[in-house]
Amino acid sequence: MLSTRVSPPVSESGTRRLFVALALPSGLKDELVALQPSPGAGLRPIHRDALHLTLCFIGNASVEAVHRALQGVCAEPFSLILQGVARHFRGGRGLLWAEVLPCDPLNQLQAHLVSTLKTARLPVDSKRFRPHVTLARYRGAGSRRKIEAFLDQGASFSCGPVAFSRFALFSSETRPEGAVYRVEHRYPLKPG
Repeated sequence: MLSTRVSPPVSESGTRRLFVALALPSGLKDELVALQPSPGAGLRPIHRDALHLTLCFIGNASVEAVHRALQGVCAEPFSLILQGVARHFRGGRGLLWAEVLPCDPLNQLQAHLVSTLKTARLPVDSKRFRPHVTLARYRGAGSRRKIEAFLDQGASFSCGPVAFSRFALFSSETRPEGAVYRVEHRYPLKPG
């Protein structure tokens, strides 16, 4: 869920759980919500307001320190195409997502963000970037029939191109009903 009213809790050290992502336009969110499986049997769709494309996970850090680092990022605006769906299961938990077709400007932006955060000596998860939009989470086997139906239905899913002209710094608060995200700052995509 995306929140613009309540700030996530700040830790004793003055940090928040942060990540950089692309906020999705409303029309794309509508198409993705229509694709999501229904809840039940350990399967939990992501709330419409929480749909996004993560560029890099930072973890606990100062919002202002990350903001200062990100202000200098320059990258061209670009368009993305979402096509097909996939699942990932590990450690008793799984994700269902919409795939993003390869896009050099997106990959360059993501690599530049990681490099910028590392240079600023900020924490950043540098595992392999696989662009996607998470649509649902599940535990255990989940609802096998619902998952298989989602994969079958989503095999022909295609949306885009969708234009992006900015990225955002988000904070995250974990709640029993799911994560609540808040946009802390937005940054225009502009040539360097």
